[in-house]
Amino acid sequence: MSFKRRLRAAVQGFRNPNRVVTSSAVNTLEQIKASRLAWQEAVPRWERIQSVAEAALGEGGCSGGTMLEIGGRLNPRKADFPSFTYHALDLQDAPGAEVEVAVGNITHCPHIPDESYDFIFSLDVFEHIDKPWLAAQEIQRLLKPGGVTMHSTLFAWRYHPCPIDYWRYSAEGLKSLFDRLDCVHAEFDHSERRRDLRGRDGNLVEGDALGGWRENVRVNYAGIKR
Repeated sequence: MSFKRRLRAAVQGFRNPNRVVTSSAVNTLEQIKASRLAWQEAVPRWERIQSVAEAALGEGGCSGGTMLEIGGRLNPRKADFPSFTYHALDLQDAPGAEVEVAVGNITHCPHIPDESYDFIFSLDVFEHIDKPWLAAQEIQRLLKPGGVTMHSTLFAWRYHPCPIDYWRYSAEGLKSLFDRLDCVHAEFDHSERRRDLRGRDGNLVEGDALGGWRENVRVNYAGIKR
């Protein structure tokens, strides 16, 4: 497609947001809406994440023991891994939570002995860690030989300071942090890429020409300490 044609297509798109001109076809708003709804038919997000964790645990032969969830005070995953004794580590305590939370920072945990955990897990946490390379070092130290760690975080997502939003990750970026582990999974998850999220929890995002936020890509990593 020539530069002039691309420019003409862009101008047409701005003038009429009900149509999007691409290099090969003109998509109607109805077609866009249909593709936008496709994410709703995907396997639910937690089921996708849990399947990665369970596959990694299976590959590592880790069927039980002691588990540490990082940042799980508000939405702990204790019930999802019933064969593990559950511990939670977070920056803040959570009075009244369904689990007991140890207050601490995963980037520096000298009070926790080496090789304390069989399984270390986090969900939507690594983007909020200021120095993730230090967190990865601590996680590798805290894992027992044969232990498994699994982390699900963000490659593309709106800015959401709760309390602070620092980073986004590629699959290779996550893999590089855990350089002392055998990587068994490092992949993007595009299942909800075009999900309509206009902001939650006070972190509102203005809708774009298609009516919402349209770039939601997750990334999952799992590794084993041999």
